[in-house]
Amino acid sequence: MNFYSKTDLFRWFIYNECNIWRNFKVAFSKDVANKEIASQMKVPDDYDVSKVTKEDLKWREYPHEENKQYFKSLRVFYQDTNNVEVVKSLQTPFDYSFEGIRKWWKKINIAKKKFEQSYLQDRNKILGNELAAAHFIVYRGGAIKFHGDDVWIKADENKNYNLPEYYVRNKYIEAIDCTNTDIYYEALQNFQELKFLKWLSLNDCENLDDWCIDTICGAHYKSLVYLDLRNCPNITERGLVALWKMEKLKILYLDDILRSTQYEMTVLLLQEYLPQLEIKVGDFAEDD
Repeated sequence: MNFYSKTDLFRWFIYNECNIWRNFKVAFSKDVANKEIASQMKVPDDYDVSKVTKEDLKWREYPHEENKQYFKSLRVFYQDTNNVEVVKSLQTPFDYSFEGIRKWWKKINIAKKKFEQSYLQDRNKILGNELAAAHFIVYRGGAIKFHGDDVWIKADENKNYNLPEYYVRNKYIEAIDCTNTDIYYEALQNFQELKFLKWLSLNDCENLDDWCIDTICGAHYKSLVYLDLRNCPNITERGLVALWKMEKLKILYLDDILRSTQYEMTVLLLQEYLPQLEIKVGDFAEDD
């Protein structure tokens, strides 16, 4: 018969005591963590879904993702394309009233239009940047004119128009008329590579805002000579500030330079910074 020595028994006792103490510490730490998470998850009485920001959504992630054993909570429902608006819509009760359904349907249609106006790389690979932009504009009711050609190309009532359906060399868009077209910011990505664009009319494009003007200035500040911004209510003095980059701009159409004190001062400063620029107000001299 084998008998354990006192040393072996002592080691066995210490080992079991350590295991018990370690298990107790793990259970205690988990309980503390759960209580802390529960306290953070309590919804305050003044909680408003419409005021949720990106900072408020940081609870969905652990402090850092360098340690790969940690994963985002709610990973089943979360994707990289999610944003604050999606979370807001999921947390906001649906309005079943007639007005609520009308707003919901309008929002769906706007999202569909924005998706349809997105930049398509395959289209540009087949047609080239110039013809791809021409097809995009003419199909949506606008008109274009190529460099060295005095004829404006526009679709008829049945959306039929005459444009090459394959890549053609030495075709460069010189002028774009987007008057009264239902375009959004996403549509401007199709104009980025037009290096010889001189004439651009955005008259009555109500969906365009200050961000759109900044995008246009960043892409065409070396070539644009004529710009029409009439009947664009969402373009403010903040958008006009970006026009200081337009070193070749000579004609700018606006509705009214007296909309506000800030708007008027911005126009005056713009005129001082660009002495070659002629700012026209109202509906006249359409043949410029």
